[in-house]
Amino acid sequence: MYSFHMPLFFMVSGFLTYKVYQWGDFLSFIKKKFMRLFLPWVCTIWLVCLVRGAIGYWFLLCLFQISIVGFLLITLLEKVNLKRIWIIDVLIMGIVYVCLRIFHAQEWQFYGVSLGRFVGAFIPFFIGVLLRKHNFLFSICIESAWSYSLFLILFAGVFSSRYLLEYGNIFEHIYNHSTLFLAIVGSFMTFHIFAKNIFVRFRSVLSLLGRKTLPIYMLHIMFVMQIPAVGEFVIMQNAVTSIVLQIIYSVVVSVIAIGLSLLLYRVIIISPHFKRLFFGE
Repeated sequence: MYSFHMPLFFMVSGFLTYKVYQWGDFLSFIKKKFMRLFLPWVCTIWLVCLVRGAIGYWFLLCLFQISIVGFLLITLLEKVNLKRIWIIDVLIMGIVYVCLRIFHAQEWQFYGVSLGRFVGAFIPFFIGVLLRKHNFLFSICIESAWSYSLFLILFAGVFSSRYLLEYGNIFEHIYNHSTLFLAIVGSFMTFHIFAKNIFVRFRSVLSLLGRKTLPIYMLHIMFVMQIPAVGEFVIMQNAVTSIVLQIIYSVVVSVIAIGLSLLLYRVIIISPHFKRLFFGE
């Protein structure tokens, strides 16, 4: 899951962000994102410093930044690409991304705070935008059973390279250059699974978790159990056993962390001021 969970987060964000904006909406959009993302980032810096020693939840700041970039670029594309030709959208997004890399935007810092991490979220975020904007791309990449089968085979093959490093340089090369590939393909597979309503029986639970995503993301950090001995034991197993044990352990830890996060969230929001400051609600 760690090979694509954050790219998936930003791809879903891009997918849900897309709509036809107007330039006149920009200030209200900024205000909304400031209250929903930037203010909670500022108000929870102390928590992350206390638990992890980091300066705030990087993904809140990153999503705030990439959302603003998304508004500007989406609105520009609607004005420039009037015929909504998907390849033009891809080219313009590609040019913007290359410019960000040329000017080393990913290295921007301010008093120890990384201001450039949004560059790493650029590609998955705007792939999400493209999937929402162009129906045929969604049909080919997400809904197609053939695409899912191909992605599953490719993901399994490329992911397995990390367990075959001792068998040749080719596996090391694949492993070292597979980060973006696994991120995109893993996210596509997850989109497909939910698009096919495989978890339809759990829709009510998943809807609840979806509505409470931000509180869970912000509070789970205090409840995730890290047991080094268990981790060492799991990693020492063969590839298949290791992956199965990781899945089982992750599910157990996730259920506990999510449950406790939602419980603490209910306690915090009794105060309307904390509700606004911490969760932007």
